Formats: sequence, C-alpha cells, structure tokens
Amino acid sequence: MIVRNLKLLGNNLYMLYKEELEKLLKLDGQIKGVFLQTDAKYILEKEGEGGLQRLEKKAKEFGLKLDYRTARAMQWYPVGLRPISLLLIKEVFGYNDKDIREMGRMAAKFSFIIKFFVRFFTSIKKIFEKSPDYYKMQYSIGKLEPVYFDEKEKKCILRLKNFKIHPLVCFYLEGYFQGVAEFALKGKVSCQETKCVFRGDEYNEYLIQW
Repeated sequence: MIVRNLKLLGNNLYMLYKEELEKLLKLDGQIKGVFLQTDAKYILEKEGEGGLQRLEKKAKEFGLKLDYRTARAMQWYPVGLRPISLLLIKEVFGYNDKDIREMGRMAAKFSFIIKFFVRFFTSIKKIFEKSPDYYKMQYSIGKLEPVYFDEKEKKCILRLKNFKIHPLVCFYLEGYFQGVAEFALKGKVSCQETKCVFRGDEYNEYLIQW
C-alpha cells in the first residue's frame, strides 16, 4: 500500500512538472539558440559527457527537444525553452539558485557573440550604451535600457522591461550581466538584481559595480 502511494505521488509530481513545462512552452517570444550551446558547454565542463547525457535523457522523458549538441547559435527558438533548460538542469544536478546564477556568469564567457561584441566595442561605456542592440540580437521580447552610468563611481544600472518569464531566468541574467562586465573589464565585478517583477516591481533592474 505504501509503495502504491509513493508511485501515485511520483506520477502526480511528474504531471505537475510536465504541466509547468508545457505552460512555459506557450509563452510568447523567441530566443537565439546560443543559450543551448552555452548550457551544454557549462554542463560538459562541470559534469562531463555523462552529465550532458543525463540532461538529454531527462528532456526526452518530458517529450522535449533540446538540441544541446546541434543548436544553431543564431536560430530562433521558443523563449520558454530558456527557463525549461534551467529547470531541467536544476532537477538533474540538484543545483540551487546560486548555481544557476553562476551558469549565467559563465555563459557570457562561453558565448562567441559576447566575445565579438566586447572586442568590437572596446570601452565599458560603449558596451553599456550598445547593450539594447545586443539584447535585441538574442531576445524578441522585452526591452533592455541603460539608465545610469558613472565611470568615476564605477557603476551602472540596466533596466529590463516587459520581460516576465520565470524567477530562475532572473538569477541567470544577474550572473550573465556580471559575466559580460567581467569579460569587458578583465577584473572583479559585482551585479545585483535590485528590482524584480517576481517581487512585485514593474520591471527588473540590475546594478553593476566594478
């Protein structure tokens, strides 16, 4: 009897999880496939080939097609796959929110798009000013605004509007913006999400200091 109840609980949890993933797939908007490439690079580096195989197996269990090995960096994919990939990674490897944030930080260093962007715009001020253009290259929804920059105080603020996807993506982006700034400045950088739509704010806002 106990075993049967445990199986029933497992099935219910599976259905609830599957339902959440299906809702995410219905979100409006698209994202460039480079996120699948950077996720794969991170897992291969941290968990090895066996880890990536486990992740691919879990995706198949939910009927998801996540092309970690064959994704095209500049091809558009449903934006819901961004949080779905993070949720599966968290599920398979037991990562916490800080681990997801670190994934975002490392993604900025793995991305060939970031490397090109930073080399083309050599100053941190120019990168800050051009960040909305770079954002549009990767997301079809939301709007990134550079709202404050002070080179003497060594800080800037980025504001992300009309972008409510999933709380895990907020942690990921916090690390991602830090990673971009670190790559550009070649030094120690901090990034803090000071406002968040999932905490009741109108938009997300990120304070970057170096």
